[in-house]
Amino acid sequence: MKKFIIKIALLCIPLLIPVILFVIIDPFMIVMGNRGYIRIKSDYNIAVNKDFQATELFLKQYKTFDYNSFIFGSSRAFYYNIKTWEKYIDGNCFHFSSSAESLFGIHGKLKFLDERNVKIKNALIILDYWLLTKTNNSNGHLAIKHPLISGESFPYFYAEMFRGFFPKAMIAHTELFLTGKRKPYMDKYGVRENVWKLDLNSNQLTNHRYDSIIENHFDAYYKDKGDLFYQRDSVQQYSVAAIGENQKELLLSMQSILSSKKTNFKIIISPLYNQLKINREDLNYLNELFGEGNVFDFSGINKYTESKYNYYETDHYRPHVASELMKEAYN
Repeated sequence: MKKFIIKIALLCIPLLIPVILFVIIDPFMIVMGNRGYIRIKSDYNIAVNKDFQATELFLKQYKTFDYNSFIFGSSRAFYYNIKTWEKYIDGNCFHFSSSAESLFGIHGKLKFLDERNVKIKNALIILDYWLLTKTNNSNGHLAIKHPLISGESFPYFYAEMFRGFFPKAMIAHTELFLTGKRKPYMDKYGVRENVWKLDLNSNQLTNHRYDSIIENHFDAYYKDKGDLFYQRDSVQQYSVAAIGENQKELLLSMQSILSSKKTNFKIIISPLYNQLKINREDLNYLNELFGEGNVFDFSGINKYTESKYNYYETDHYRPHVASELMKEAYN
């Protein structure tokens, strides 16, 4: 029996090594003490689960800063600057946006705040067609929701995060941990050129790298990315309907929370480079549920989507566009 136990222990040691490395290296900043932060170095940053990071940072700080105003949305919402928003509202602001955000995630965050009796004085909600289609928890270590947002278990969450590390990314993150030097092959494992600055007080991310390049080398930036900006149809095209029964259930719950909290809120439908207009039935439903005075549709062919210079690339519009959208929505 003793020999059998020793054999099992010896067999388990190789399996434990990746787990030990995962905990020690903590590539995604999810181990106790590191939660809520993003590893940003002078020459690189590591892609983390933004949903987990934002939620943990909120939990650490909300009593100190008394947050009562929130921006929700996907990475497209990152460029809605808190300082610009503060021109139109009175509140203590927190950026609760997440990469690859979903309707499931925004609903989960509103519910999370409501269950903790957090005042939601102001809310800015950034929607698009893709976000509206997602009514379940996301997969993958960068997109899965914080367990307190999803209602799913912490063990399941950590298992998904571990799969983002082992086996494919383990060598890259271990080498980076030991040498402190980023190599080009590490890009595909989330170790990328540093482009972000993070304000820990508000959780505001700023893409300082691209902003600096555009400011100083405007023509070169867009010439380099010329192939990305494809020709669009000159005739207005519409998205297929995104809002079904699952979406309505989540949206009704969101409206109920916002109403009960007496929240001053605005919903902005993003102006995407593809120029697809939101489905008419979807827009009518949002207007009826949340009120036409709270829903602002900037999708489709318009002054914001006409120019490629309003975009970093085809997925993300730039901060000056977000500023103009806020100005229209609040004025």
